[in-house]
Amino acid sequence: MNVKDFDARYGKIVFIAASLLIWGFIIWSFFHNGYVNTWYFWHIPAKMPPFIDFRLIPSSAEALRLGFDPTISNPTDPRGHIFNYPKIWYLFRYTGITQGDTIWVSVTLIILLFLVVFAFPEKMRVRDVFIMLAITFSPASMLLYERGNVDNIMFILSGVAILTVHQMPFIAASAVILGSFLKFFPFFTVIVFLGEDKKNFFKWFLGILTLFLIYIALNWQDIVISWTLTERGSIFSYGVYVIFEQYETYVRYYLLRVVSEGHVKLAATILPHLSIFILSLGVAYLALKKHLTLTVTSERNFTAFWVGAAVYVGTFLLGNNWDYRLTFLIFTIPQLVQWQSAAPVKSRWLYWGIFTVMLASCWSMPITNYYIRAYDNEYDLRIKTFDEIMNWGLYIGLLYLLVASAPNWVKNIFTQRHPPLIIE
Repeated sequence: MNVKDFDARYGKIVFIAASLLIWGFIIWSFFHNGYVNTWYFWHIPAKMPPFIDFRLIPSSAEALRLGFDPTISNPTDPRGHIFNYPKIWYLFRYTGITQGDTIWVSVTLIILLFLVVFAFPEKMRVRDVFIMLAITFSPASMLLYERGNVDNIMFILSGVAILTVHQMPFIAASAVILGSFLKFFPFFTVIVFLGEDKKNFFKWFLGILTLFLIYIALNWQDIVISWTLTERGSIFSYGVYVIFEQYETYVRYYLLRVVSEGHVKLAATILPHLSIFILSLGVAYLALKKHLTLTVTSERNFTAFWVGAAVYVGTFLLGNNWDYRLTFLIFTIPQLVQWQSAAPVKSRWLYWGIFTVMLASCWSMPITNYYIRAYDNEYDLRIKTFDEIMNWGLYIGLLYLLVASAPNWVKNIFTQRHPPLIIE
């Protein structure tokens, strides 16, 4: 077997083996360096007790069984966190789950997540393993594993949708609906059905949308409370609001010179939405105008790209998201590297640019820490701005490819001139 054959046939095996070796190191380090110090290798500020985010589920179930409303008071939670998820999670009170179950449930979820990561890629080359490992074990992804956040479940459900959409679409639709009920943003994974013909897409899309809207209507007040209680960060976060929050002081200072306080508040509300609307229109226009020919050699990798890109673009539009949600970018990698290798040399800058900003976003924690050490400074506006430029650049790149790779029946709504999407 020559090097080329090995590269083409054993990429997934090398990726799985490398991942298991990394996890072996992590487990070894837990015993020899300690739990907190191990996570600090990735510059993650580990919280104790372990899997602190997931503990909100069993602690809230315990509070409910004791007669408390955890959206108001949650005395059983180790850090007193108020419950901020949709109340469908209250069903866990009937399972008998306790905080004593936290570790085994969280570890099981991480194992299932990696089974999805191992299962979904097709036609992975050995040369592609590095970028897959760089995102799968990036600080952003490791933050998700360390916190045990319920986005682990959302990732698993998204993977189930990707793996079953063509053979068992009902299972895929069920995964999308369940994820949407539990956390809302997995509704963006309905894009898995975009690979179907126009009639089938609308059948599944409208069915899922109808159930989702009924769910929202029946639980509107609880959803508003959940949305209000959700903590939103402005560091180690991405989303349309983040950069505007970081520059809020400067914007207010200059606007108050010419307009009233009321107009400043109105401008602060409108500016993020107006900016992202204009930018998105421009990106979509360029994607439809440019003749970018995309070849698809794996339908599953293509579907996974749509899911990962749609989750990033959709959650970016929703507002502030903690960086652990960048883990969904794993779904985009196999298709991106295939497009990069097949693209003409003059077009490869697009993919290299996406990989660059993606890595910068996912590795922003150590980049920030090294910056602080180098300049003996706190987390100041310069490094915040750099991080947000990377996040906005990633939004532009993924939105561009989402539009460019849309089926012809979608693009025909806007233009009759577009290069074909080649599926081999």
